Amino acid sequence: DVGLQLLPENGREIARKGEMIKVSAQEQFPVQHPYFDYKGPDILVFTSPPMSKENSGRNAVVMSNGELDWEKPGTWTGMLDRSPCGTGTCAVMAKAYMDSTLQLGQDFRHESVVGSVFTGRLVEEISEYYTANDGSSSSSSHAVIPEISGRAFVTSFTDIVLHEDDPFPEGYTVGDIWAS
Repeated sequence: DVGLQLLPENGREIARKGEMIKVSAQEQFPVQHPYFDYKGPDILVFTSPPMSKENSGRNAVVMSNGELDWEKPGTWTGMLDRSPCGTGTCAVMAKAYMDSTLQLGQDFRHESVVGSVFTGRLVEEISEYYTANDGSSSSSSHAVIPEISGRAFVTSFTDIVLHEDDPFPEGYTVGDIWAS
């Protein structure tokens, strides 16, 4: 518990704390993926009980919007997904399965910090055997196969144009929402 209610009005603090926790985890708990180079968590999911009794859980998913620098507090930020996040929902379901609180085939309705909902379920448990990239070791892991459904909406149609005299042809950033 980091002392946050998963409500839209707490979004800035949810994003700030989430990004700091995520980067700390990358630094303190390196990940050794069996197939590719992976620095560790690239999204972070905060969870809480649902606001609606018809849902299984609530979340806020924090994504990076720049590189966090511990020497620059202005970079201690991220952004929130408006959806419950397919990847985040799959991770929450896998954890619930591991804790024996979600069974194969059981629906899991996951609401986001703004109330949008995805429905997921775990359809199969598998075991996989692999050898490390450098051939040094072999191991096995257990995993679950998820399914996710939800709704998506077109939020914009955009025409990008570049005037030949534009002094910023590659764009620009300012210190508003973008990490410096």
